[in-house]
Amino acid sequence: MRLAVCSLSAILLSGCSWLGGATKPDHTFQRGQSGYAHHSGYAAGNPAHMSSQMGQMRHDPCMVYSPVQPVPQGCDPAQVTLSTGYGQGGTYNSNYTTGGYGSHAGDATYAAHKASGPKLRKPKLRGSLSLGTEKSFSGNLLDFTQAGALVPGAVYVPSLYDEGFTEATPTEITSTRYTSAVEQVTSPTLSFDDVYNTPSIVKVGMEYIASPKFTVFASAGYAHAEGVDDASTSVQATLLREVSVQALDDTTGLPVGDPIENTTFIPNENVANFTYDFNDQRRFDLEVGARHYFNPISRERGYRTVTPFVGAAVGVSKVNEVSFTVNQNQRFLQRAFESGANDYYDIVAPSTANVLYEDDWLINGALTGGMEWQVTPGTALALETGLKYEQARDYANGISGDDNISVPVTLRGSFNF
Repeated sequence: MRLAVCSLSAILLSGCSWLGGATKPDHTFQRGQSGYAHHSGYAAGNPAHMSSQMGQMRHDPCMVYSPVQPVPQGCDPAQVTLSTGYGQGGTYNSNYTTGGYGSHAGDATYAAHKASGPKLRKPKLRGSLSLGTEKSFSGNLLDFTQAGALVPGAVYVPSLYDEGFTEATPTEITSTRYTSAVEQVTSPTLSFDDVYNTPSIVKVGMEYIASPKFTVFASAGYAHAEGVDDASTSVQATLLREVSVQALDDTTGLPVGDPIENTTFIPNENVANFTYDFNDQRRFDLEVGARHYFNPISRERGYRTVTPFVGAAVGVSKVNEVSFTVNQNQRFLQRAFESGANDYYDIVAPSTANVLYEDDWLINGALTGGMEWQVTPGTALALETGLKYEQARDYANGISGDDNISVPVTLRGSFNF
């Protein structure tokens, strides 16, 4: 009996199940499909498929898939990212372009991807245009102890400027003469900075990029500086008044006895001034050198970097002659002695210029340092300064002058080829 009841229960349960499947076939099929998909991982459990869907959902319009692919339209170069594939566990990776390759050496993506993808062409040459100036702080262009007679005023002959007069009566003749005795010639040495105003310098050049941190360069330049017209020399002397009285025979008019002489003086008086008007300086420069770039000290997203550098250069310069004209003011000696008047008159100077140095070729060298800012992937601005040495010139009388040491300041723009 118990066996019959169990058999009947099994048949009834089986029939109910069959009836339910017939009345709702679509519902049962959908549930079955849903259950299959869930357990098999076809839609939700396959990591590769899920990662692909996530990557597509996070698509970046400024993403490129090759280092040689152009920047997408509407994207700033600093926003561009480069796809490097999928990481471990289905995570998507992208690297921003950096300046690790060197700000002066071209597209910054080269270094970041040179080992993992197609290499970009690294630029080897860039041109430059620079504007600058320099300030001399050591060396004299004119030293009166060396230049000697090349400079009027360094040797002053007071007898050329004597004054005097003679008065006569039937019994005597009185002669009065005004002259000076030189005490000193104040001839301050004139530095290069005293003789020339601050020069303007323009240069063009080429730079070869030997490595991400080392370059060699060559440049040609032109410099111009106006000569000053207020360099001066003064002559200090003792004013002298010499009076001679000669007695005369009132019948014959002949001198009687020896003349009576009397001299009076006034010391420490300025008697003459010389001013020099120098010609302009024109200089043509040729130089070669090298620069070493350090790691950037500032980096923005993308290519903009600020990179320190040091450099050295040697070269030659063709300089024109140094010449000058002279203006002399001479004091009226009689007025100065009798009334203390400070009156001067002009001495007409020769029309020819006095040559201090002949034109010449000079050797020079410089040590510099500065900062370079990468403005775009192909252009940069640099500000540099340092120390510059220029070989001494020989005066026109053959005596050697002084070396010139100056501080150059240069603003340079560069562009990659």
